[in-house]
Amino acid sequence: MPMAESDIQPGKCYATGGRENYKVLHINRGIVSYQSWKKGEKLHPLRINVGVKAFAAAVTKETSCPTEG
Repeated sequence: MPMAESDIQPGKCYATGGRENYKVLHINRGIVSYQSWKKGEKLHPLRINVGVKAFAAAVTKETSCPTEG
């Protein structure tokens, strides 16, 4: 089930219905900047930007963030 747009917060991580997870870096003017990672892997260095509505529709729940390093 998609999440509410108001529940998406910078610095938090979110699970999708698949293997990918997302870490929100910041939200500016309705645009979410995030990094992705697959379970058991490190954060991908590429930053992705998408509208908060589309981001909220793609994630299902908050999850723990990967450890740095």
